[in-house]
Amino acid sequence: MKSTPSGFQSRFRLVINLVLILLQLTVIGIMILGFSDDAIIAYWLFEVIAVLVVLNIVYRRKSAAYKMSWIIFVLVFPAIGVILYFIWGRQHVSKKVKARWLAINKNTYAKLAQNKQVFAAIEDSGIKKEVDLINRLSGLPIWENTQTRYLKLGEEMHRANLEAIETAEKFIFLEYFIVTGGKMYDELMTALFKKAAAGVEVRIMVDEMGSISTLPKDFYETCAKHKIRSIPFNPLSASLFRFISYRDHRKMTIVDGHVAISGGINIGDEYINEKRRFGHWKDMAVRLEGDAVLSFTVMFLSMWEYSTGEVSNLENYRGTKKYPQTKGLVMPFCDGPNNLKNPAENTYMNIFANAKEYVYITTPYLILDTDLTNCILLAARSGVDVRIITPGIPDKKLVYATTRAFYGDLLAEGVRVYEYSPGFIHGKVLITDDQVAIIGSINMDYRSLTWNYECGTWIYGSQTVFDVKADLLAVIEASREICYYDWEKISFAKKIGQAVLRIVAPLM
Repeated sequence: MKSTPSGFQSRFRLVINLVLILLQLTVIGIMILGFSDDAIIAYWLFEVIAVLVVLNIVYRRKSAAYKMSWIIFVLVFPAIGVILYFIWGRQHVSKKVKARWLAINKNTYAKLAQNKQVFAAIEDSGIKKEVDLINRLSGLPIWENTQTRYLKLGEEMHRANLEAIETAEKFIFLEYFIVTGGKMYDELMTALFKKAAAGVEVRIMVDEMGSISTLPKDFYETCAKHKIRSIPFNPLSASLFRFISYRDHRKMTIVDGHVAISGGINIGDEYINEKRRFGHWKDMAVRLEGDAVLSFTVMFLSMWEYSTGEVSNLENYRGTKKYPQTKGLVMPFCDGPNNLKNPAENTYMNIFANAKEYVYITTPYLILDTDLTNCILLAARSGVDVRIITPGIPDKKLVYATTRAFYGDLLAEGVRVYEYSPGFIHGKVLITDDQVAIIGSINMDYRSLTWNYECGTWIYGSQTVFDVKADLLAVIEASREICYYDWEKISFAKKIGQAVLRIVAPLM
């Protein structure tokens, strides 16, 4: 059985960390045995460097949990900790990359100013503030005249993809983290080949690390043969830090500027339950049709330009249809390491801070920083019904154990935690107060909220919100609730292990 790509990424980092730690211990052992003046000087030199690095960590704008993890690691293993911190502890974006993104934004995001009339028409002051916040953080506007349809399974998303592709007349854009050969892949590619042969422009962007062990070997050659333009995002390069850390975790299909489909679903047979690996695979997406699709088009063209240097004229990829007024508003947004405003995490924290009745979330990985944890706990303490749904069957045991390590604090304050008994829940969905739903690619973990390029669709006041709620209540009904009493029964040794996992979580 092939390893999951994200699992490969975690194991790759873990192996490097362990090798360097062993090297550190070996060096310290030699120094102790030698106990020479030179060895003592070298040891204190390591310590001075480690203290300077710790001061740098404290100075950075990061969460307390993230800083604490690195501080402990650097002080315990000074020489190797310093090296690892500079490899992938700093979220450093060079001036050259910043300037490049600024130039790209002028061609894309800067052309999508906030829709002032739509914004002014929002009557709920809380929602208005939320929309303004997301716009300020992500640079993308609020839209009306957009129909949304909730897709509660990968099978539904796959059918929606094929149906949308069948209607394509001008262009099809696809951007995915994982692409794996199989039935889903074959059916998708057959549909794309047909459209490319008919003269439709087809572009595909695949994350290099995400698909490193799954992408068919002849993928790029096959695409070129069928007149499909395909590129790897952030391929292996001399910058190991960038290759390992900055991944394109988005999932989206865009057709003619009229239809966009996005969520947590990659291209692979497990996502449509054609292959059972971890029980029933529960995943979610949303289909958009109307004005808001332009925001997804902007996301795609920005990433394409960043990867290739090719500038696309946004005007050539706007939808041309006029859509009637629809109930509800839609606001696609995105996040990434180049945006230090942290749109995803700050949007979630704002929702918890302003929730009145309930917040329900599904996430495959629950690895929280201090700020987000405090927001969740504050909501629960104020009487908000907070429920979090995680997998019942894990895809990665180490990450699953780390997820469970965060249960104790949440359960103690009244947060209700459920594990999806039928299998693995991979969807990334949030709903609050019968008003707002978010469906996207964003996991509730450090990697999604700090390092990855992600996207989500914020939806307000439409039937889709109630469809999401109905689905999550059905998922809760099929899940096993974890009670604080259950967590208390965990052995002392296991709780110590969980504490260690929480400390090292930001390093995974």
